[in-house]
Amino acid sequence: MLFQRVNRTDAEKVFIIVQNVASATITAGYPVVWDITASVDGVRVSKPATATLSLFVGLANADISDSSYGLVQVYGYKSQAYVTNHTATAIAAGQALVPTNAQWYLSGTTTADGISGFVYAAEAFATATTPAAANKKVLIRAL
Repeated sequence: MLFQRVNRTDAEKVFIIVQNVASATITAGYPVVWDITASVDGVRVSKPATATLSLFVGLANADISDSSYGLVQVYGYKSQAYVTNHTATAIAAGQALVPTNAQWYLSGTTTADGISGFVYAAEAFATATTPAAANKKVLIRAL
C-alpha cells in the first residue's frame, strides 16, 4: 500500500498496486474488481461482472495496459471517476455509487436496495435523454 504524505492542503489518499488481467487497457478513473477467474492472489484485477460486483477494489489512478501493473486508489477524494447518469434519476452528491456489470463505469444506487457503498458522488450528475458516462468527483472508502 502507498499512503500519501501528510499535507494539510490535500485530501488523504491510499493506493494499492494491482495487475491488469482484463484483456484491455484500464483507463484512469475506471472501477476495477478482484479477478477470480484464475488463481486468486490479491493482485489481479479485471472489469466488473455480475459475479464480481461485490469484489470492488477501487479506481484506476492512471491508465494500466493489459498484463501490466499499476496503481488503484482505494481511499480518499478522486477528482475524476468514470460515472454514468440515467434517463430518469439524477445522481445527487453523497449518493452511493457501485460498479456496473460488464461496464467500465460506476452508477448510482440508493440505500433502499441494501447495497453498502464504497464510492460516493462528490458532485451531482443530472439526467440525460441519452445517458453517457463522464468523469465526476467522488469519495472512495474501499479500504
